[in-house]
Amino acid sequence: MDNQSSQTTLDHSRQTAVFERLRGGILAGTLAPGVRLPASRHLAEELGVARQTVVLAYERLAAEGYVRARMGSGTYVATDLPDAAPLPARAAAGTAQVLSRRGAAIAATPMSALSPGGPEITLLAPGVPANDMFPAAAWARETARVLRALPTQYLGYPDPQGLPELRSEIAAHLAATRGLIADPGQIVVTTGTQQALRVAADLVLDPGEPAWVEEPGYIAGRGALIASGVVPVPVPSDEDGLDVAAGIRLAATARLALIAPSHATPLGGALTIGRRIALLDWAAQAGVWVLEDDCDSEFRWSGKPLPPLAALDATHGATGRVIYCGTFSKTLAPALRLGFAVMPAPLTAAFVRVRALTDRGPATLQQAVLAAFMRAGLLAPHIRRMRTEYARRRIALLEALRRYCAQATPLAAPGGLHLVVTLAPGSHEEQIARAARERGLAVAPLGAYFSGTPAMCGLVLGFATCPVALAGDAARRLAAAIRAG
Repeated sequence: MDNQSSQTTLDHSRQTAVFERLRGGILAGTLAPGVRLPASRHLAEELGVARQTVVLAYERLAAEGYVRARMGSGTYVATDLPDAAPLPARAAAGTAQVLSRRGAAIAATPMSALSPGGPEITLLAPGVPANDMFPAAAWARETARVLRALPTQYLGYPDPQGLPELRSEIAAHLAATRGLIADPGQIVVTTGTQQALRVAADLVLDPGEPAWVEEPGYIAGRGALIASGVVPVPVPSDEDGLDVAAGIRLAATARLALIAPSHATPLGGALTIGRRIALLDWAAQAGVWVLEDDCDSEFRWSGKPLPPLAALDATHGATGRVIYCGTFSKTLAPALRLGFAVMPAPLTAAFVRVRALTDRGPATLQQAVLAAFMRAGLLAPHIRRMRTEYARRRIALLEALRRYCAQATPLAAPGGLHLVVTLAPGSHEEQIARAARERGLAVAPLGAYFSGTPAMCGLVLGFATCPVALAGDAARRLAAAIRAG
């Protein structure tokens, strides 16, 4: 091993040691939630290591949810630690840790920006559809029809690719609503978007390989990559979507880019045509994959509906580098656990095999009911009703915030089921989010969507779960939480 390689290994070892020391203190409670960590320069001097070693350890702690960096203020121990933060607890004194390093990393990865535990609260929860709008009567009728017929093949193990009749309905739906022509033979029914992202990452990346993620971005999507052992590379995302040029500068050798081109989470930026073409050109030239998350594109509040990146790929060189992922969680209900992926032809068979090894396939009866629901022409009018009602709820919440919660300044929300409000510099958004939860509001701190230092201070509010009649009360409760935080 040459001197440079030896030095790199030593630096990585020191960085890991600093990370483990700080994480151990956080888990043991020695470093209590909300405590400010020493400045990187001071801690480096104390430990006798390079400042960059401490900086990288802090960044890793932030990426895994143990600390939060506040612009101009410092780095603080997170008040809401990752869901499985107490994992280092041992079965008995002196025994080995129960989980592997990889298992512990996965278990410590947050799924969302909302605080775990306690009773479920949905009012103002970001990214959550309105359960009160689920078409229960129509769904029950289609369920009864399916159960009356009940072909015997529905009772066996499911087709790991998904029910053929559902895949055909999905293809027709995509062609009519998204302008995406998809072969049912290249559609795989998944257990929501989350499984599609995870299986795709398992399929095209090896552990330790880099992948672009939007910064700020979709927390659970980033988590799916981490669960596959992939190294997420945060790429700045703004009102024009992911900055492709920045991504190439940061990690030109990345093997995959996870992106929501129609509506980035949480800021809502839509990828411009110039950046779309640049992304597809990079993917084609580098031979890498683009993982398109199109989970809530049905809901757009300003500007024209944007076609999927996969549809543009079909006309711009037809490189076949885009894996398109969609879901019925936002249009119907998350509890259905039904999503889908449109795969490039060379990947389809392998994708089906990987998901078969994971869970065999989603429940056939649930798929059959959804296929019948779509075949009866019930999905499209249901989405139109939701779009109309969500537009009313969005306007009502914006007006209520203007009247009762001037401390929160809404940013433009061109699409999706949530909006972002900025707070005064120096506001403690995590404390405000906790105070809001105590008042029955499920708002999320904006900083949780950043893997590094947040570029702004704010909250993420879901308007889909806030009926018009509750908008004023919700805004007043949020104002009280901001004052309390």
